[in-house]
Order: sequence, then structure tokens, then C-alpha cells
Amino acid sequence: MENIFITGVDTDIGKTFVSVGIALLKESEGKRVGYFKPFQSGAYEKNGELIAPDLFELKKFSSIPSKYSYLFKGEVSPHLASILENVEVDINKVKYDFISFSKNKDFVVVEGAGGLYCPAIKGKLFSDIIKMLDMEIIIVTTPSLGRLNHTLMTLECAKVNNIKVKGLIINKMPQDMTLSEANFIKELKLFSDVEILGKISEIDDLTKENIINEFRSLKI
Repeated sequence: MENIFITGVDTDIGKTFVSVGIALLKESEGKRVGYFKPFQSGAYEKNGELIAPDLFELKKFSSIPSKYSYLFKGEVSPHLASILENVEVDINKVKYDFISFSKNKDFVVVEGAGGLYCPAIKGKLFSDIIKMLDMEIIIVTTPSLGRLNHTLMTLECAKVNNIKVKGLIINKMPQDMTLSEANFIKELKLFSDVEILGKISEIDDLTKENIINEFRSLKI
């Protein structure tokens, strides 16, 4: 079984879109795919049911099996959400859920929240969750101004914590780039030797076919 942990250099970076895209791509290749979200914040009610927003994004395009360990309403870090909702979080449940969910699957995409140093539970960051699950990561970034700094710091964070980085995905690549955006990859290669797995452009018509076609060029 293969698995990969998707993290980002910031919030609202497109981790969910990339996670969904990779899941759909692997499914199109004939693999038995799963999508696991240890902690889901920002849940909302619809027709009396509590909806996990990131998992719901996947369900728009596929019936790929998905699972979360903890679901919170607050649009904050999982740790703060658990405090606000008075939920006792057990890190061992996350590990058990992941192991049991991964059975009979060829490829599992695990999506984090925030970045590597986003608080997951009391006394634990997402970097700790990744190490507990013993997973390789893909880092999602964008070419926006200031993101080179965030990207290099995330790479350093992974190195310090002995987390293996499979590579970077540059999301939200615009058609008409500014000078800063056009120079982003050159500067990234100048300061890091981590492989760039590919670039993802913004898709106007979000269909399953269009998403898969956009992700086919990735080296994963």
C-alpha cells in the first residue's frame, strides 16, 4: 500500500483541492483509493446532518471511501476546536482509524490542517501526527508574494523533524503571472533541492475529468 500526507505552507493554500485531485487521479489509474482526514474543523449542518466540508468536496466527484477521526464545528485549529467543544481527543484513535481504514486499499491520501506546526491536540503539532503515522509528505504551496519564505521554512521544519518530503506541488499557477510569480520556481530551486512534483493551474470548470487531466502531469 502507498500513502501520502498532504500538508501546506499556510491556510487556504489548496490542500483539499490537491488531496481530492490526487485521489481522483489514483482512482482513474485503477487503484483502490481512500481519503483520510484525522481532524476536520469547520463542519456545518445540512438537512439535520453534520457535514465534513473537505470530505464533502471529494463526494462531489467520486464515491471514494473517506473517513475522519474527529469532526468539529469551529473554523479554528483542531486543538482549539476540541477545547471549545469540550471533546477529549485521543491520538491513539487517530492511529487506529488510519490503520483500519487503510486495509484493502492501494493508496491512501491523508490531509492535514494548516501547516506542520498547526496545533493538532494538546501538546502535539501536525508534525507529531505525521511522525506517529510514519508518513511521507507532499507540501502544497502557491507562487504568491511571500510564499517562498513560507515554503522554505516548511521545508526546514520537515528537515528538523526528520519528516521525509516526497516533493512540492505549486498550486494556483496563474496564466498571466507577475514578475514575482514567474520568478518563484527559479528562486525555489536556488534555495532548495526538493523535487517540484508539478504545477496546478486554476480550473474554471471543475469537473472530475478536468481535475484528473490537470493532475496527470504530476510526478506522483
